[in-house]
Amino acid sequence: MSSDGRPSGAHLATRLQAISLRQLRFFAELADGANFSRAAERMAVSQPALSAAIRQIEALLDLTLFDRTTHRVALTDVGAALLPHVRRLLITADNAFADMAEAAVRQRTIVRMGAIPSAIPAVASQLAAFKARSTEPIDVTLCDGKSDSLLQQLHSGMLDLVVGVHPVEEPTLESIPLIEDALLLVVPTNHAFAAAKAISWSDLGGNEIVHFGGGSIGEVTSAAMRQNNLTPSARYRVDQVDSLFGLVRAGLAVGIMPRLYTMGLGWDGVALVPLVKPRIVRRLVLLSRRGLAAEHPAGAQFAREICIGLGAALMGSTRG
Repeated sequence: MSSDGRPSGAHLATRLQAISLRQLRFFAELADGANFSRAAERMAVSQPALSAAIRQIEALLDLTLFDRTTHRVALTDVGAALLPHVRRLLITADNAFADMAEAAVRQRTIVRMGAIPSAIPAVASQLAAFKARSTEPIDVTLCDGKSDSLLQQLHSGMLDLVVGVHPVEEPTLESIPLIEDALLLVVPTNHAFAAAKAISWSDLGGNEIVHFGGGSIGEVTSAAMRQNNLTPSARYRVDQVDSLFGLVRAGLAVGIMPRLYTMGLGWDGVALVPLVKPRIVRRLVLLSRRGLAAEHPAGAQFAREICIGLGAALMGSTRG
């Protein structure tokens, strides 16, 4: 026990292992709905049974997880601190049960992967190559999303691997470097900058400039523009590649975007010019939770096999 009478970390970890998945689901449902009757209905149990399960958890841990009044149920600070870990454990358990079913019925293992949209073409090509050459019983699912959203899914256990932008250093994640994706200037082919080998950020003053406002790209681009006393267009705002290209082709603006976003697009009517002084890059990495090899050996094996080819595929798509 600690000096304040609470169980020590090691003692509490032992007690936590005695809680069943069903009890954890009760806890998560009540935390989400903050109402015993609604949570009991969703879990298909009686309200007294749900109340008893919550009391059992609290008694086992010697902690109060919910503050209860006549009209209100709310998480305590301790309950709120436990909730994200409970959710991650439940998602991991659901994935494990799905994997067990696949292993029992089809002798296959599932690896769940996410990638930012601009990396999907390269990821898809490497996934197809892996499926063509590999005899391992591994099935890979793939989804796209913004880097922040994919990171949340990785932390929660919904994804095993993510191709995304290198985040602020996080001790719970491991990363394998893939490429540096430089920001470039998109201009109409008749623009004065179109034939330039490179353009400095400071040379962009006086132009109507559009760029993606959200996510990591927006943060990086906005910071670079502020540093060079540049202001994004107040007339035109875009979130899609086709929209940016459309404005540029029409001669209404110049655009800033990562080179990887130009992969597979028709460049008719536009020119792509490197931006320098400074050269701004976003670093793409293959991310996993620390300890993936122990938690999901097939996922770790797939990561090792795909990362070299994936880096080369992404690098090829950023040339030109």
